[in-house]
Amino acid sequence: MEQKYSAPIDKIFGHLTDAKWLETRSLALGELSAKVKAKKSAKGVSISMARRVRRDLPALVAKVLSPESDLQFEEVWTPAEGGSYTGTLSMDIVGQPVKMTANFSLEPAGKGCVYRIQHRTTCSIPLVGGPVAKFAQGQVEAGCADEFEYLVSCLEQKR
Repeated sequence: MEQKYSAPIDKIFGHLTDAKWLETRSLALGELSAKVKAKKSAKGVSISMARRVRRDLPALVAKVLSPESDLQFEEVWTPAEGGSYTGTLSMDIVGQPVKMTANFSLEPAGKGCVYRIQHRTTCSIPLVGGPVAKFAQGQVEAGCADEFEYLVSCLEQKR
């Protein structure tokens, strides 16, 4: 997935690593709760997020996952060459057999920047794990698209 932003990279990075902004975004997008901690250092930023969500599930997936879930995210941003950032993300649906990992980058592009992320979702249950992981991947990517759009909207409101 990819999103281009017209704002400078420092402004986008500031939003994406600000605990209060991330909590506000999660709640604005309909999550039941969100608690975020961000730890900044010379090596980058480490973010821990605990979010509670409710999703409508198809019948097969509902046999495996609960419609209301606690999500635990661990995200690490690292400065890279040319004013860019790279990072990793892991998400655990607490007590459920689904896991998600991702690699991402935030790079300058003209007067703005571009954010790229590639998600990988797995489910450890034999036979139905593939369809469950595919559903979860779709949910992750839809949520990511909503998060991209939320930031675009925030930037437009501040003009």
